[in-house]
Amino acid sequence: MAQVKIVTDSSAHLPDPNLIAELGIEVLPFTVHAGSQSYPERINHADEAFLRKQTQDSASVSVDSPTPAQAHTLFARLSEVTDSIVCIHTSGALHDVANSTRRASGGFMGRQRIIVLDTLTTSVGTGLIVEAAARAAAAGAAQPEVVKIVRGMIPHMYALIFSDTLEYLEAWGRLGAAQTALGTMLGLKPLSTMEDGDLIPIEKVRNYARAVEKLHDFIVEFSRIEQMYLIQHKFETEAAQLLERLEIAYPNRDFPVIGYPPSLAVHIGARALGVIVYEGAR
Repeated sequence: MAQVKIVTDSSAHLPDPNLIAELGIEVLPFTVHAGSQSYPERINHADEAFLRKQTQDSASVSVDSPTPAQAHTLFARLSEVTDSIVCIHTSGALHDVANSTRRASGGFMGRQRIIVLDTLTTSVGTGLIVEAAARAAAAGAAQPEVVKIVRGMIPHMYALIFSDTLEYLEAWGRLGAAQTALGTMLGLKPLSTMEDGDLIPIEKVRNYARAVEKLHDFIVEFSRIEQMYLIQHKFETEAAQLLERLEIAYPNRDFPVIGYPPSLAVHIGARALGVIVYEGAR
């Protein structure tokens, strides 16, 4: 029986990038547009240039999901080595990449069994799920077992993200123009949680210290944390302050701090701080 192949997209952050080659994970890249430049996400450290451009002129940057044609090409190549594929993607509420792979999979019915799963999360949340699935596949797990692992992890992923501006929530229809104008006038900044895969603003705060406090309170409410990552860009000081506070509650834990790609930046901006928690299966 051929090994199950795992497909994901470039918004998924894998804690160890070497795992892509080691576990044979296939990655469909988002296409990043910054001014007149276009390139695949996570290539040659160009993502930092996107974030700089986004800060200067947010209207000049955008991100496109992988297309059905890209997914079709990948599935055709994989058909030479396997008849079993599991696609694990970032939340469909943020990007329609799962839709693209689902549409492409229709052309392989009868030749390959392709299952497409929406993780309802993003960044390292998706990455942790992909890693677990890929390790199981590499160990010889059958497709139903891999799918069970993915579906078992999804309900236990949580995120809370603080953005420095309301602009992106308005752009994606999560805040009205009047709310954004009033909040901006009052100097308010949003905290958003992942709910059914979407970023939903739940509170607005006036300063960074309050944001750190809210993130801290969110984290310590968990009775169990199997893995947790801080995501940030241009909030190094506040990330350090949050880690310092967490040392009291979790004296023997190491919580990594990572960046985030353009595919998430278009939703939260080029200046943000957040946490993604996997509480573990109960």
